[in-house]
Amino acid sequence: MNFANNCSSCDVVYDLDFPLTGHHAGSSGLRIGIVLWPAFPLLALAGLLDTLRHAADTGDNGGRPCCWRIMSDRPDDLIISSSGIGVKADCGYSDPKHFDYITVIGGLLPDLDKGSRAARGYLHAAARAGVTLAGICTGSFILAEEGMLEGRRAVVHPYHLQAFRDRFPGVHSITGCDYIDHGEIVTCPGGIATISLATELIRRHCGPERATHAIHQIAFPVKAAGAAPGVSRAHDFNRIADRRLRKAVFLVEQCLVKSVSTEWLAQQVNLSSRQLTRLFKSEFNKTPGEFIRASRLRYGKWLLRNSADSVTDIALRTGFSDCGHFIRCFQQEYGCTPGRYRASATVNGPPTEEYFANGK
Repeated sequence: MNFANNCSSCDVVYDLDFPLTGHHAGSSGLRIGIVLWPAFPLLALAGLLDTLRHAADTGDNGGRPCCWRIMSDRPDDLIISSSGIGVKADCGYSDPKHFDYITVIGGLLPDLDKGSRAARGYLHAAARAGVTLAGICTGSFILAEEGMLEGRRAVVHPYHLQAFRDRFPGVHSITGCDYIDHGEIVTCPGGIATISLATELIRRHCGPERATHAIHQIAFPVKAAGAAPGVSRAHDFNRIADRRLRKAVFLVEQCLVKSVSTEWLAQQVNLSSRQLTRLFKSEFNKTPGEFIRASRLRYGKWLLRNSADSVTDIALRTGFSDCGHFIRCFQQEYGCTPGRYRASATVNGPPTEEYFANGK
């Protein structure tokens, strides 16, 4: 059966006889098919699967309320994650009508073109079958590349936001929420937001008790307003009382290598540029622009001590327009050139500082 988007060289193999055994077993209230892209993030996969698994761990030996399959057109080959750990698929592509959702967990941006044509064809087959598609992490890029997000809203990770907007201007992309559900299409920025998405799917299909049980079992922390849970924050993040400022600081941390303006930052937290500047001045005695530059310089300082990258590479990696601009700003901030700082750090031994410690 050929569902590879009418591409005769990319037949999608349907494992219709694949037995639902082991972690797939039982009468299922939620059925999820998973497609992994090369260099996918393990955290997104683990957040999805462990939440589903814990929803079933009730100790009553009853039927499991959730089942899942990891599928591939080359099920005998390992799918290598971004951390280098390989995951083996359960089977080839099963009939999408067997699932409530087909999730695609994308990989690193440079590896998106390494996904097979058969995998893309299977996503189209699922869409034609009326099965909801969920793009997790850069899975949203894949869905957008296949024309499935045009004219819709999509949530992406702040780190990928500008790249997404550059590539897909016809998609209204945002950050700051765990998922957006359009019914037939869902997007999720990945990371621990995947746990929130999985919990909502469990609640819908298996009931609030199962969802609550899953959250309890994985010790999911209470969310701070405007921020992801359980994540260590730079600049003594938790002491920042204003939730809008907390979110702004979080976005700065996530966009150290990208161009961030005060105007853009203010829009993300629903403030005017003047209001945001007052908050930054009150908390840090810096304007947003000064805070962003200081954060990038701290990151550059950390890279000088902890990497072998050239000063030019570090300058570009930390969002400066050129090496000369980075050197001037660094010398103004720290009283020496990046080269002299690196030489001194090498002589004085390994670093003990974090690049974001105490905002200094």
